[in-house]
Amino acid sequence: MRARSVVGLAVLLLAAPSVFRAQAPGSDPLADGLIPGDYLRIGGSAVRSVNPQGSLKDWKPGYGLGLVWENWDLGRSGVGRLGYGIMFDYSLLPLDEQHFLEDFKNAPTGTPTSATAKRAGVFQAGVTLRYRIPAPFIMPSFSLGFGFLDWHPGQITYTTASGTSTAKQQHRTGGSISIGGGLDKHIYDRWALFGEAVYTYGFTSFGEGLAGSGSSCIASGCDLLKNTPLGTVRGGLRVRVGR
Repeated sequence: MRARSVVGLAVLLLAAPSVFRAQAPGSDPLADGLIPGDYLRIGGSAVRSVNPQGSLKDWKPGYGLGLVWENWDLGRSGVGRLGYGIMFDYSLLPLDEQHFLEDFKNAPTGTPTSATAKRAGVFQAGVTLRYRIPAPFIMPSFSLGFGFLDWHPGQITYTTASGTSTAKQQHRTGGSISIGGGLDKHIYDRWALFGEAVYTYGFTSFGEGLAGSGSSCIASGCDLLKNTPLGTVRGGLRVRVGR
């Protein structure tokens, strides 16, 4: 009987350190390697207009790069549920030539037969809140963001029977709100993979959307009172910085 008691006590003593380690701050088994501290998210992004209106239809989906600094504080069982950060993303969208030619068929200088353009630049910056859902083996999360959106279409050069002309579209800027969901997977030490899908609604500029050189707004391309909805898919690496 005494021998069994001694063996039982020994088992408890051997198990105690692992129990304490499991409950120590920063070691939440349902956070998949996430611990309190600072992180960088670095990756690529695919961006497209969602239900585009007016001249937004003239641009195909494009690609870019994104950077997010993120902080997670200490929680009751390790890392907290809510993180906050600052994000930057810049993408380039190519011209949809066929749609532009159809949209601009009543150009002041004649019907266009071909068109080229510099890519439209989409810059996004803002603050984000990310709420993680406790789960084993992977970290699901939802995000909410508030920020600034800048849509800068490139100048379009088109050719008609009478020669070459140019058209400019409205440069849009304004505040934005975004919601999204994502998954993080810890792979080694400080490193994790992440992927997320985000919907952004930009409260952008008003006015002419598409205008020929020296002309008024072309009716089929006007963007009066239009905002800018975007869908973004991001993926890359999450890296812990500092200690």
